[in-house]
Amino acid sequence: MTTNLKTVGACIFSLALMVGCGTPQPVPFQLVDPASSIQKGTIFPDGQRIEAVIDGQLYKGFYIVAGQMAYSDTLGGRLSSRYTVTTSTSNSVRAQMASDKGQHLSCEFLFESRRAIGECKSPAGRIYQLNADGAAN
Repeated sequence: MTTNLKTVGACIFSLALMVGCGTPQPVPFQLVDPASSIQKGTIFPDGQRIEAVIDGQLYKGFYIVAGQMAYSDTLGGRLSSRYTVTTSTSNSVRAQMASDKGQHLSCEFLFESRRAIGECKSPAGRIYQLNADGAAN
């Protein structure tokens, strides 16, 4: 069932990203550090990939959309059971990226219709504000 949940979540998330096209388009975003330095990145809905370039270093990784599955057992006709499965996803996303040099970046953000807001953190404690406003960067 976990595979089905991931598939359904990916489909719903991909559908939310589409802008009338057959294929979800990449979504550009910015990472802003405390000194207001701007770095660029891209979310790739086809394959749930994410990339960012920070200080000239390319970070690549994946993201996962939060989801849940609920089961209920109701009494059907003639005393038989009927199972109902409800699957839902949210717009809460977690991402993990790494550079070729072994540096890591973890991100948590909300994502809706080509817009995103959240943050990314390095293990050293460097924090970046993640922002995608829906327009091409």
